[in-house]
Amino acid sequence: MKKNKTGMAKRIKVTNLDTLELEVARLKVEARLLERELGERGAYLKENFKGMAMNSVVPGIANSGVLGFVGKIGKLAWESGKAKSVLSTALMTALEFVAVRFGIKLANNFTTRRRRKKAERAAEKAAERGE
Repeated sequence: MKKNKTGMAKRIKVTNLDTLELEVARLKVEARLLERELGERGAYLKENFKGMAMNSVVPGIANSGVLGFVGKIGKLAWESGKAKSVLSTALMTALEFVAVRFGIKLANNFTTRRRRKKAERAAEKAAERGE
């Protein structure tokens, strides 16, 4: 069978049932090859995502100098289960702290606004009574 520029078998003109079956088989093989290639590209992206992301922010930073060294240490620490656990705990504690602070501030704003409205209503009633 002849091949096209991409190395895949060339399309054939479907004229009867036999050529249709051949074309279906060719397309199935091509689909499997493309799926395999897509999987390889996905694996490459997964393995190299950190460096690619760092290079997109600051070109050339992923493997250079002090930041490259710090990045490698960070990667080793993150791959360690204990370090990941400690970092996750610290992050959750910080998030809880921020959430509690935000909640307290929100509650204080609500109660202050409520007291102010209550005081304004009391002042209006007192003014109506002539006090």
